[in-house]
Amino acid sequence: MYWGEEKKRKPFPIKRKKIEWMLASGKRAYNKDGSLRFVKTSRCRVCKTPLTWGDRRYSFDHKDNNPANNTQKNCRLVCRNCHGKHTVIKKRRITGIFGQTVGYQTIKKKVGYKKPKKKPKTTKRVAVRDIFGNIIGHRTVKIRKPKTAKKTSTRKTKRKTTSSRKAKTKTKRTTRKKRK
Repeated sequence: MYWGEEKKRKPFPIKRKKIEWMLASGKRAYNKDGSLRFVKTSRCRVCKTPLTWGDRRYSFDHKDNNPANNTQKNCRLVCRNCHGKHTVIKKRRITGIFGQTVGYQTIKKKVGYKKPKKKPKTTKRVAVRDIFGNIIGHRTVKIRKPKTAKKTSTRKTKRKTTSSRKAKTKTKRTTRKKRK
């Protein structure tokens, strides 16, 4: 590596790009016979903009910003607009021996895409034991939501007090009438 030369990102292989293209379009990547399928149109993973193969309005991005990680899970199809929003470019000044500016080094940093919300687990794996405590096997059990204690609202308590006041006033009135 020569002075001032930057480390280049490894491009994704064409096969990996085509698989990501098909997955982004919402279709299976392979036919039943095992051959790779392909359609001409797809969509951006972030903003769902329609894209056409070969029009150069899209790019395949490394999700984790690691250029050495060229796995299928790390490949993401995004339009140029979304790619620019989520990759921040900074420049760092390179100084010489005597403090003068020799050049600038470009640094790309990933801002990040919105992560999908994790769904709460609905099942868990439980060990089945014999009478001696040894594990015989496992089974899957649905997780139940804990029952919460019902809170009495202040309105209900106020209603009770008002109804009890009315009852007291009624008894006072009846006692007064009886006295007369």
